[in-house]
Amino acid sequence: MRSNDFGTLRPGVAITTTVRVWSAVGVYVLSTLAASAVLLAVQPHSGIDPAALSLVQFAPALGALTTWLMFRKTIAGLRPAAISARRVRTNILTMVVLCATLWLLITMAALISGTAIAGPATVGGTPFAVFVLLQLLGAGGEEIGWRGLMQPILESRMARFTAISVTGATWALWHVQALAAGPAAAACFLISAMAFAIVLGYLSNGSFRQRVLTASIGHWLINIAVNLVAGDNTLGHPQVVFVAVAAAFIAAGVLVYTHRTRVERDSALDTTAPDGWQA
Repeated sequence: MRSNDFGTLRPGVAITTTVRVWSAVGVYVLSTLAASAVLLAVQPHSGIDPAALSLVQFAPALGALTTWLMFRKTIAGLRPAAISARRVRTNILTMVVLCATLWLLITMAALISGTAIAGPATVGGTPFAVFVLLQLLGAGGEEIGWRGLMQPILESRMARFTAISVTGATWALWHVQALAAGPAAAACFLISAMAFAIVLGYLSNGSFRQRVLTASIGHWLINIAVNLVAGDNTLGHPQVVFVAVAAAFIAAGVLVYTHRTRVERDSALDTTAPDGWQA
């Protein structure tokens, strides 16, 4: 447990730190929303088709920067410790496998149902290869804020699953355009977003840079997988249903594996601990 976790400081210090932590979360959300409004207004004048790259994807990074400038000392004290490069590579490889599984599941569903598959087509007048690179930039812009800043801050005050869920819910609601696509599409999108939040949240471990790297690659591959099947029509039927079901299936697998790993680790600690000591 880090020295600034709630309960390890003197009461007055702990309360002050907690207030600053929640203030930082509030500033992040509000500054991200403000940046989103500005970027949405700029998009039509940028000459960039939002189907190829939506500028609003960089709003979380701007929100994270604003929060860091205002709460630098508080956030610095909550930074998670780095993990080994080997574990990061394992997490990234696992992310790649899961995203490939996502693509395979939604592709099979489309083929079985007779739904047309977009494939590596031009997106918003942008060649597919360029689209792929632009999506990597956009995914990084989002993950700097969501899995890089917000989730680690919340993890300092609540269980990891809860922190992932709160971050995921905020991330999902931030996609207002998806929520305005009709009740069925909105429900499927919310399921997908929460499922992807679980995948990205549990596999993104370590320091800020390590988390952003892993989450950005995962987010990027998810976007590409969905686009290869649905093209620009990611909220259309039945593609949005395919994605929701496949995402929920993969997230369930991640939760089962995470729970099993935690149980095995706790059992190993109990076995090696001295009599009368509990982890």
